Amino acid sequence: MKHTIIILLFVTLFVTSCTEKPVQDSGLPEILLKKSQDILPISSFIENLDYLELKVNEAKIELGDILTIKKLDGDLIILQRRAREISFIRFTQKGDFINTIVSNDEGSGRIKKPLDIIVYQNGFAVLAEDGIYLVGKDGKYKSKLISAKMPGTQFFESNNRFYVVNDVPGYGLYSLYSPNTKVKKVSFPEERLKDLGRSNLAAVGTKNISLVSSYSDTVFAYNNATFEPEYLIESDGYPSFAEMWRNTGDKNDIETLKYIHNTHHSKIKSYFENKHYIFITYWLGSHQTSALIKKQDWEATYFAEAVNNIDGGIWDNPSFLSQQNELYIPITAYKVSGHKISDKRHNEFEKVQLHIAATGNPVLMRCRLK
Repeated sequence: MKHTIIILLFVTLFVTSCTEKPVQDSGLPEILLKKSQDILPISSFIENLDYLELKVNEAKIELGDILTIKKLDGDLIILQRRAREISFIRFTQKGDFINTIVSNDEGSGRIKKPLDIIVYQNGFAVLAEDGIYLVGKDGKYKSKLISAKMPGTQFFESNNRFYVVNDVPGYGLYSLYSPNTKVKKVSFPEERLKDLGRSNLAAVGTKNISLVSSYSDTVFAYNNATFEPEYLIESDGYPSFAEMWRNTGDKNDIETLKYIHNTHHSKIKSYFENKHYIFITYWLGSHQTSALIKKQDWEATYFAEAVNNIDGGIWDNPSFLSQQNELYIPITAYKVSGHKISDKRHNEFEKVQLHIAATGNPVLMRCRLK
């Protein structure tokens, strides 16, 4: 059956422009991005940890690089890339394979470049490069809800409207898509410029959303169809990417790229938030630092590197912060087997290595924050 769907891309500019510096003395809590050279034992901020094995070999499937992790309807949804295949794969919370929800490598309704996924109606809505699709929980393609080139890689839905977080400068923090009206054209910059401004979306509970944009020095919270400033972001000794972008003025694409690449500045790499914590990783010039902020007292812990002194295992970049205050860190079977335990007082990770050597499965390291 053919369906004709006409859509509106409604671009909203709210509170401030996406490149406007936040108002000083606003009374908002401040996230300070400062450089740290510290190498911390993870026991200083991690209470305990365990490993969730993703049983892919038992299901006779292969898993590539894990790009993102989500919890939707009680299941784990993993976006993975293996060679040219990009797919969302669903697992139980015990690591058992359920099904492949969508893949650009299979199916008659193939979604060529899936980017993000949310629960919608009785299935899932999938954000792709060329629109938004409806897919059943069984992984079967249902329909294309919205047909338009998407200006971002993350989205959420509220009151049957889709908010796509903009990676495209000049259109505000998000673009709003809703049914039954005409598409408004978005002018896309050169791909290299678009990729400079990847944004982050952090879910806090099921209805609360925090929006972090490279083009703004403010974190916004979504509630009841409005965005309100939640936190200010300040950089210690470096201009922010948003400041840099404001200074590009009438520079052409090549001049803009040179200016941004040749000037040290701060840039958020990843941002995770739940009711109790913010975990943020960022660049100051070429130096990477991570910060853990306890929201109750706004106590911040900064570190450049971390050493696993709990079981002698691996520490890597987190991909997800759960509502249970657990950081999820994906680790391939290759990394598990190749890791050398340097602290023989804490060598419990050897048991994990022996087990994964037999199964060949990747694991998710779950670290509960203190």
